[in-house]
Amino acid sequence: MSVSEVRSEGAMSGNRPEVVQAIYSALVDMNPAPLQQLLSDGVVVTASEKMEAENLFLASMIATRGFRDRESEVWETLVARKWERPPADWAELFDDLSPERASRLGELYDALPEGARQEYDRRYGKPEL
Repeated sequence: MSVSEVRSEGAMSGNRPEVVQAIYSALVDMNPAPLQQLLSDGVVVTASEKMEAENLFLASMIATRGFRDRESEVWETLVARKWERPPADWAELFDDLSPERASRLGELYDALPEGARQEYDRRYGKPEL
């Protein structure tokens, strides 16, 4: 379930967005102040609101991990050979790409660093995402 699906589900369930956001912020930012303020104002957190915030937290953790994995794969794809000396620029990294590795970078386009994205666009055009 994606973060947007969790949010949509929560909106339909009648959960109060400000309560869900306060719980989520306490989990993500390690900042319980907004939640403590709501509780001190007499707000009672429902089990459904707590569950929605926890589901948002888990979905964001999974999404973040997936993106980090994609970034790692970009670097593995770009630097797949041994270099006698470090490459001087993005162009040099792209010079030795096999068609298969170039294709894989197109699939990982969202995780390319900006300079690599510019070099990819220059050589192959911006992929349709």
